[in-house]
Amino acid sequence: MSLRSIPARYFNSWWIPAAFSLLLLAALTFVSMFGSLRFAMAGNILFNLFCLSFAGVLSAAIWNFFKRRWIKGVVHLLMLPVCLLALGICAVFTTFGSGNDGFADNLTIPANINVTEPLPQMRGEGGSSIDLFQKTLLSALFLPGSEDPTITASVTSLASLSRNHPEILNRYLASSPAWRVFEERENIFSTRRWVVGSEWEWSLHGYYTRFNLDPFGKSGLPDFQSRLTIGLSGKSWWKGDKETTQLTDGQTSALTTSQGNGVNQSHCVISVELAKVEVFEQSDAKERRLTKASLAHVESELAPLAVNPTWETIRRLLPEGSITRGSPSIELRNSSQTGIYASAIRVNPGEPGRVYLKAYEVTKGTPLSEKRLKDRSNEWVGWSADPEELFLSATEFMIYEGDWGKPYAARFEVWFIPDSAAPESKLLEKIFKIEGWQR
Repeated sequence: MSLRSIPARYFNSWWIPAAFSLLLLAALTFVSMFGSLRFAMAGNILFNLFCLSFAGVLSAAIWNFFKRRWIKGVVHLLMLPVCLLALGICAVFTTFGSGNDGFADNLTIPANINVTEPLPQMRGEGGSSIDLFQKTLLSALFLPGSEDPTITASVTSLASLSRNHPEILNRYLASSPAWRVFEERENIFSTRRWVVGSEWEWSLHGYYTRFNLDPFGKSGLPDFQSRLTIGLSGKSWWKGDKETTQLTDGQTSALTTSQGNGVNQSHCVISVELAKVEVFEQSDAKERRLTKASLAHVESELAPLAVNPTWETIRRLLPEGSITRGSPSIELRNSSQTGIYASAIRVNPGEPGRVYLKAYEVTKGTPLSEKRLKDRSNEWVGWSADPEELFLSATEFMIYEGDWGKPYAARFEVWFIPDSAAPESKLLEKIFKIEGWQR
């Protein structure tokens, strides 16, 4: 059989289009129920192939009607709801079937230990009273946008600090709860964090949308998405694609825009001395109002530090409540799904470095999501000579071991990696009642 004859055989067959679609669904169900997390990409590929095959069944019906093969066309048409029903059954099995890993089936929470329940999920509402960056962007969003996507990529103060005082820049970013400084793929990034409700909250990968602040659409806030990152290792967090606009500090250019989530989308990367500034924007107008506001705010935020690069200036510039006093602490908060948690750590390691989390099931000491937890929770934090001054680390992570509805006790430990290359040390620990994220 030649390759040219395959399409003809496919469209002329009574059963091949539907059978192929159902076979892909069977494979998808098996991978989703019995495959490990390593097979998540395979599941995505199978689902996309199923969507194409479903379109193929519809195409076969149309083709046979065109060829006046009415009965065969009707058969293909009737197979469409059959495929949709099979997709629904697949969804039920993968949601409630053998996706359980059984990790917590025989675990009990010991009665003789103190176990803390995670706090409720933080509900949306803006925190613009202390989050001036957020206030600036939302104000820009309510302005009528033009059709001109031109920006001027000016971040002079960041360029000056990156070139002349990188240690002061890094200390400011680490000390401010408005920024998360972290390592990913062996590079260091600093991504802007927003206040949601009453707390600085880390959203997945640093993307913030209307739903973070107004999930029920009561405020009239337009749809948007924004992300601001400084690549402190000289690389951008997202490499971008053909629609990414590459700029240098001070350059004026129109940003390339495309459609994303039904609005205008842009991604620009600005080379600034030893760093890169990366701004992602989705908003209704072509004018890049959020991008302009992001760059302008960064410049105004860092300008006083560029003029007077001292610890005293850093303290003066930090948002209200950045430094608290007391004993080191860790709290967990429930997030968007069971098994996903937001952490809020307050520590003062007394020297530059980063913290991260380790977690263990308490009765057997089994490590939990070891590598992923470190990757998701690592953050450079502020420090000072006064041990009672505490600085914030706030991240979000998944615990993969366990299933929904099967709680167990886990000990979370906060570890510190000094920049001086001295040995790691444990700063504190606390036991929480948690559940695993169920795929």
